[in-house]
Amino acid sequence: MSFHFLDFFVPVSCLIALSLSWKDVNARYMSACYLLSSVICLLTLNWALTKPIGFYAWSMSMTGLFLIFVFGRRYWAYKFENIKFFSDAYEQHRYTPQEAGLVIISLVCIISNFVTLVEVYLYWIDWLDNAYYKLYIRDSLQKLAIVLTSLIYLSFGIKTLRKEELSEESL
Repeated sequence: MSFHFLDFFVPVSCLIALSLSWKDVNARYMSACYLLSSVICLLTLNWALTKPIGFYAWSMSMTGLFLIFVFGRRYWAYKFENIKFFSDAYEQHRYTPQEAGLVIISLVCIISNFVTLVEVYLYWIDWLDNAYYKLYIRDSLQKLAIVLTSLIYLSFGIKTLRKEELSEESL
Protein backbone atom coordinates (compact mmCIF):
# COMPACT_ATOMS: atom_id res chain seq x y z
CA MET A 1 0.00 0.00 0.00
CA SER A 2 1.31 3.42 -0.94
CA PHE A 3 1.45 6.11 1.72
CA HIS A 4 2.49 9.08 -0.43
CA PHE A 5 -0.46 11.08 0.87
CA LEU A 6 1.28 11.18 4.27
CA ASP A 7 3.87 13.56 2.78
CA PHE A 8 1.16 16.22 2.66
CA PHE A 9 -0.33 15.65 6.13
CA VAL A 10 2.10 17.94 7.94
CA PRO A 11 1.92 20.95 5.57
CA VAL A 12 -1.87 20.72 5.34
CA SER A 13 -2.30 20.48 9.11
CA CYS A 14 0.15 23.37 9.51
CA LEU A 15 -1.90 25.47 7.06
CA ILE A 16 -5.06 24.65 9.00
CA ALA A 17 -3.35 25.62 12.27
CA LEU A 18 -2.15 28.85 10.66
CA SER A 19 -5.66 29.76 9.55
CA LEU A 20 -7.18 28.86 12.93
CA SER A 21 -4.64 30.89 14.90
CA TRP A 22 -4.29 33.87 12.58
CA LYS A 23 -5.09 36.51 15.23
CA ASP A 24 -2.31 35.40 17.60
CA VAL A 25 1.03 36.82 16.39
CA ASN A 26 3.13 34.18 18.17
CA ALA A 27 1.01 31.34 16.80
CA ARG A 28 1.03 32.83 13.31
CA TYR A 29 4.81 33.24 13.37
CA MET A 30 5.30 29.72 14.70
CA SER A 31 2.98 28.15 12.12
CA ALA A 32 4.55 30.13 9.28
CA CYS A 33 8.06 29.04 10.28
CA TYR A 34 7.03 25.40 10.51
CA LEU A 35 5.16 25.64 7.24
CA LEU A 36 8.32 26.99 5.60
CA SER A 37 10.35 24.03 6.84
CA SER A 38 7.64 21.65 5.56
CA VAL A 39 7.66 23.29 2.14
CA ILE A 40 11.45 23.02 1.92
CA CYS A 41 11.12 19.35 2.83
CA LEU A 42 8.49 18.75 0.15
CA LEU A 43 10.46 20.62 -2.50
CA THR A 44 13.57 18.52 -1.94
CA LEU A 45 11.81 15.18 -1.37
CA ASN A 46 11.95 13.96 -4.99
CA TRP A 47 15.68 14.64 -5.13
CA ALA A 48 16.24 12.84 -1.83
CA LEU A 49 14.31 9.78 -2.98
CA THR A 50 16.94 9.25 -5.70
CA LYS A 51 19.64 8.74 -3.05
CA PRO A 52 19.31 5.21 -1.61
CA ILE A 53 21.57 5.75 1.39
CA GLY A 54 21.70 9.54 1.41
CA PHE A 55 17.94 9.71 1.87
CA TYR A 56 18.34 9.01 5.58
CA ALA A 57 20.96 11.76 5.94
CA TRP A 58 18.57 14.10 4.11
CA SER A 59 15.77 13.06 6.45
CA MET A 60 17.94 13.82 9.48
CA SER A 61 18.89 17.20 8.01
CA MET A 62 15.26 18.12 7.32
CA THR A 63 14.36 17.27 10.90
CA GLY A 64 17.37 19.30 12.04
CA LEU A 65 16.14 22.19 9.89
CA PHE A 66 12.81 22.00 11.68
CA LEU A 67 14.62 22.19 15.04
CA ILE A 68 16.54 25.23 13.78
CA PHE A 69 13.19 26.86 13.01
CA VAL A 70 11.91 25.95 16.49
CA PHE A 71 14.87 27.37 18.37
CA GLY A 72 15.80 30.14 15.93
CA ARG A 73 12.41 31.80 15.80
CA ARG A 74 13.06 34.24 18.61
CA TYR A 75 16.49 35.17 17.22
CA TRP A 76 15.08 35.93 13.76
CA ALA A 77 12.28 37.98 15.28
CA TYR A 78 14.93 39.97 17.15
CA LYS A 79 17.02 40.47 13.99
CA PHE A 80 14.02 41.81 12.06
CA GLU A 81 12.61 43.78 14.99
CA ASN A 82 12.35 46.97 12.92
CA ILE A 83 9.37 45.35 11.13
CA LYS A 84 6.26 45.59 13.30
CA PHE A 85 5.20 41.95 12.87
CA PHE A 86 8.60 40.68 14.01
CA SER A 87 8.70 43.19 16.84
CA ASP A 88 5.35 41.89 18.09
CA ALA A 89 6.49 38.29 17.57
CA TYR A 90 9.65 38.95 19.59
CA GLU A 91 7.70 40.51 22.46
CA GLN A 92 5.03 37.79 22.50
CA HIS A 93 7.38 34.85 21.90
CA ARG A 94 6.73 31.84 24.08
CA TYR A 95 7.25 28.14 23.68
CA THR A 96 4.17 25.97 23.81
CA PRO A 97 3.66 22.44 25.13
CA GLN A 98 2.95 21.39 21.55
CA GLU A 99 6.42 22.55 20.54
CA ALA A 100 7.92 20.38 23.27
CA GLY A 101 6.07 17.42 21.79
CA LEU A 102 7.30 18.31 18.31
CA VAL A 103 10.89 18.55 19.57
CA ILE A 104 10.63 15.11 21.19
CA ILE A 105 9.18 13.60 18.01
CA SER A 106 11.94 15.27 15.99
CA LEU A 107 14.68 13.90 18.21
CA VAL A 108 13.22 10.39 17.97
CA CYS A 109 13.12 10.74 14.17
CA ILE A 110 16.74 11.91 14.02
CA ILE A 111 17.89 8.96 16.12
CA SER A 112 15.77 6.55 14.07
CA ASN A 113 17.11 7.88 10.78
CA PHE A 114 20.69 7.72 12.05
CA VAL A 115 20.23 4.06 13.03
CA THR A 116 18.69 3.40 9.62
CA LEU A 117 21.52 5.21 7.82
CA VAL A 118 24.11 3.08 9.57
CA GLU A 119 22.12 -0.11 9.04
CA VAL A 120 21.50 0.53 5.33
CA TYR A 121 25.15 1.40 4.78
CA LEU A 122 26.25 -1.80 6.53
CA TYR A 123 23.77 -3.73 4.40
CA TRP A 124 25.08 -2.01 1.26
CA ILE A 125 28.68 -3.06 2.00
CA ASP A 126 27.47 -6.60 2.81
CA TRP A 127 28.13 -6.55 6.54
CA LEU A 128 24.47 -7.27 7.22
CA ASP A 129 22.18 -9.75 5.49
CA ASN A 130 18.97 -7.85 6.21
CA ALA A 131 18.09 -4.24 7.00
CA TYR A 132 15.63 -5.31 9.70
CA TYR A 133 15.26 -1.93 11.45
CA LYS A 134 14.60 -0.09 8.20
CA LEU A 135 12.14 -2.66 6.89
CA TYR A 136 10.13 -3.36 10.01
CA ILE A 137 10.53 -0.46 12.45
CA ARG A 138 11.70 2.79 10.84
CA ASP A 139 9.00 3.13 8.19
CA SER A 140 6.19 2.50 10.68
CA LEU A 141 7.81 4.87 13.17
CA GLN A 142 8.01 7.61 10.53
CA LYS A 143 4.33 7.16 9.63
CA LEU A 144 3.40 7.40 13.30
CA ALA A 145 5.56 10.52 13.70
CA ILE A 146 3.86 12.18 10.71
CA VAL A 147 0.39 11.47 12.08
CA LEU A 148 1.33 12.63 15.60
CA THR A 149 2.95 15.80 14.24
CA SER A 150 -0.17 16.59 12.23
CA LEU A 151 -2.39 16.03 15.27
CA ILE A 152 -0.14 18.29 17.36
CA TYR A 153 -0.41 21.07 14.76
CA LEU A 154 -4.18 20.74 14.68
CA SER A 155 -4.42 20.72 18.48
CA PHE A 156 -2.25 23.84 18.58
CA GLY A 157 -4.52 25.63 16.12
CA ILE A 158 -7.67 24.61 17.99
CA LYS A 159 -6.19 25.56 21.37
CA THR A 160 -5.14 28.97 20.08
CA LEU A 161 -8.57 29.56 18.53
CA ARG A 162 -10.32 28.66 21.80
CA LYS A 163 -7.98 30.93 23.74
CA GLU A 164 -8.80 33.80 21.38
CA GLU A 165 -12.54 33.15 21.72
CA LEU A 166 -12.29 33.09 25.52
CA SER A 167 -10.35 36.35 25.59
CA GLU A 168 -12.92 37.99 23.29
CA GLU A 169 -15.78 36.81 25.53
CA SER A 170 -14.11 38.23 28.63
CA LEU A 171 -13.90 41.66 27.02
